[in-house]
Amino acid sequence: MRRAAELVWAAIDADGAGPPRQVLGLGIDLAADKARNLLPDAIPVDGPVPVGDEPAGLLRSAEQLLRRVTAPGAGTALDRLRARVADLVWEANTGVGG
Repeated sequence: MRRAAELVWAAIDADGAGPPRQVLGLGIDLAADKARNLLPDAIPVDGPVPVGDEPAGLLRSAEQLLRRVTAPGAGTALDRLRARVADLVWEANTGVGG
């Protein structure tokens, strides 16, 4: 998710994109922070490491990886994070954020 946010912010800097894309970048940053705070480093995540230079694709990968994660005590918060990342995928794909 961090890489997706970096790419969105770089596009904003390059294009001078307006508030909708800034909201997308902020949303990705907040979701990445939530994931970092919610999921301990020791949680194994099986699956490919997301790579690429397209925010929507990176977010889709993050969404798929989050479906595989189980974190003791994270239940509802993890479900909300998954839903938020799914929303961000939609925003990135539809151009709502840009």
